Amino acid sequence: MVAHPDPPLSVHSDLEGLTRGLSHKAPTPTRADRGRWLSTRELDILTAVAEVALPPGRFLEGAGRQTAEATHRYLSDIPREASRVFQAALWAVELSTLPTKRRPFSELSSEARLSTLRRFEQSRVLPIREVARVLLTPLKAMHFDRPEMFRHVGCRYELETVRDEQPRWMARVTDGRDVEEDLDLECEVVVVGTGAGGAAAAYELASRGRAVLLLEEGHYHRRSSFNGRPSRAFGNLYRDKGMTVALGNVNIPVWAGRAVGGSTVINSGTCYRAPARTFAYWRDHHGLPRDFSPEGLGPYYERVEAMLGVAPANPLHLGKIAGIIARGAEHLGLRHHALTRNAPDCDGQGICCFGCPTGAKRSTDVSYVPAALARGAELVTAARVDFVDIVAGRARGVTATLGAERTKGRAPRLRVRADAVVVAGGTLMTPLLLRRSSACLSSGMLGKNLSIHPASKVMALFDDRVDQWNGIPQGYSIDHFAEEGLLFEGGSLPFDVAAIGVPWSGPRYVEVMEKYPYLATFGFMIQDHSRGEVRTGPGGRPLLFYRMNERDTRLLQRGVEILCEVFQAAGARRVLPFVAGHDEVNTKEALARLRSSRMQPSDIEVTAYHPLGTCRIGTNPARSCLGPDHEAHDVAGLYVCDGSAVPSSLGVNPQMTIMAMALRAAEILDQRLG
Repeated sequence: MVAHPDPPLSVHSDLEGLTRGLSHKAPTPTRADRGRWLSTRELDILTAVAEVALPPGRFLEGAGRQTAEATHRYLSDIPREASRVFQAALWAVELSTLPTKRRPFSELSSEARLSTLRRFEQSRVLPIREVARVLLTPLKAMHFDRPEMFRHVGCRYELETVRDEQPRWMARVTDGRDVEEDLDLECEVVVVGTGAGGAAAAYELASRGRAVLLLEEGHYHRRSSFNGRPSRAFGNLYRDKGMTVALGNVNIPVWAGRAVGGSTVINSGTCYRAPARTFAYWRDHHGLPRDFSPEGLGPYYERVEAMLGVAPANPLHLGKIAGIIARGAEHLGLRHHALTRNAPDCDGQGICCFGCPTGAKRSTDVSYVPAALARGAELVTAARVDFVDIVAGRARGVTATLGAERTKGRAPRLRVRADAVVVAGGTLMTPLLLRRSSACLSSGMLGKNLSIHPASKVMALFDDRVDQWNGIPQGYSIDHFAEEGLLFEGGSLPFDVAAIGVPWSGPRYVEVMEKYPYLATFGFMIQDHSRGEVRTGPGGRPLLFYRMNERDTRLLQRGVEILCEVFQAAGARRVLPFVAGHDEVNTKEALARLRSSRMQPSDIEVTAYHPLGTCRIGTNPARSCLGPDHEAHDVAGLYVCDGSAVPSSLGVNPQMTIMAMALRAAEILDQRLG
């Protein structure tokens, strides 16, 4: 592929600069624009982008005003800061052609617009390329989020709505949106968060007879909410609609859940115990006791596996991609096998990351949370915890806001008095809550030490149908390189999500999407040594910074190379790593060129799913926030039981380790309560 030189684009050096300059470029809204966050002129620009980015194909319709309007509606409730970035990207494209064409982008011919857009898309300068990503990601999602588009490629659009049962334990759930007055409650232990750590800790404490109150910022979505539509799931189940991004030398989306069940509701159900090498690192670098070893945590892992029904994925539902990967791996002599999962009754509907419609995936909303409620715990949803209440150096409860999204009147306040507080809001939110509460500040490590398991993928086109929407989306693995910190796991994508995952535009993009039934996707993640930080951003949301180091960049490149070779060995017609300068790697010569290149972090499409470490445990109070017992070094009675407590990157999916550590911490807390 011939590299395109970067154009003389009329943009600021970064999107923040674009946002600052926006007010000088955008026209004053007219009366018709009131109540819309994009003006009519901005919708015209977005339409002009959509028309050339997503043109009609042989049978797929092209995008236009309808797609622009749908995107506008979908983004209507995003944070103001995000909407300004989107507007900035629009104006960056619109004004970029003035120096050379003497006309704005939207007034150019289709050919000139596509050429301009591709220069944004293919730029090696990260902020310029991000302009295209900011605009095209939601445009693609909304353009393909239509039943007729799914019919064109022969796959299902959505599921029928399931009627929810009302088990007895649901009587112990209070929806904070229905509360009209301030509340004052008492319990022995208040648990903030219902994900992997919080739910497991609450279950263990309730099982031991403790009076437990669970608080969850999100809502309790039952099976009737899970219709298989990603756009609905992003709004209901993901924090900030999945738009949290770690900023650095590569901008990485970091996914996190916001619902009863936390991120376990939106993960793929993969279950691993942490490897021995990771525990050895914890003992050597953080002084952790032998409790943190395969033997020490073994009994807790066994209890988690029993609760979740952990077992190898059913071969009947692995899908055709498993066979493709097995064929390629076998040819290359690589170790491969079905993944172990927490979905004993899975029927392979392929939408694990958007809420399991059958309840087969044993996320905590259908496992630990109901079990805790059945044992006497109480749950309040739509409860945003504002502070941990600390009196004389000891945690004595929390103060929360109920139904904070209501538009009229002051949202009611909830004050909980407790003998102990367990914070389990997740790696991104826990440090923000603790900082607001002036807790865990003594070491200076709060919010730091962020690891994220950077991940990428390779796609490939085959002569025979793959139909990747049928089967478990993450059911197969190549673990031959696991000791190097490189783990390959399946990553099949629904049609509209695959549309986001192909970072092209124009006719070649539509050509690939029309061949979706023949498209295979597989992914990998690395055990990162790079570290980042979580700070408090606008509106109290997490602001992430992460800079990928040289070691991790080389490991990511190695992962791309190996997957390209596996797909070639499996007989792929076209192999698509979507790496800058290497869009297609179809031959051994192209693979050799890929291997001889030296990629930059931003040359690779990177995402992340497992943030960890921002409130880590350790024996040295100067280097950690918590002791090995998960209690804060500087606040008695305050425990943290979520991914933020994990000292380092695990190298494997973390939910089982978080749960096992939470069960151990809950045992310790129970003994101390007396």
